[in-house]
Amino acid sequence: MNVTQSAGNYGQEAMVASLAKKQQEAQGAQALSLLQGAVENTPAPQGSSGTTQSLGNNINIHV
Repeated sequence: MNVTQSAGNYGQEAMVASLAKKQQEAQGAQALSLLQGAVENTPAPQGSSGTTQSLGNNINIHV
């Protein structure tokens, strides 16, 4: 068994895991930023108008 080669593989695996973690964190931060931007750009709902207040109140069901 070559101890040096095994230690090198562990180091490489740790480096790959670290890079993957950093990439996932960056993608998560980007997703949160997009969501925050969507929330800020969404207009607040306007008050109910006369035509939409009664919308859906009368449902006719024929069997």
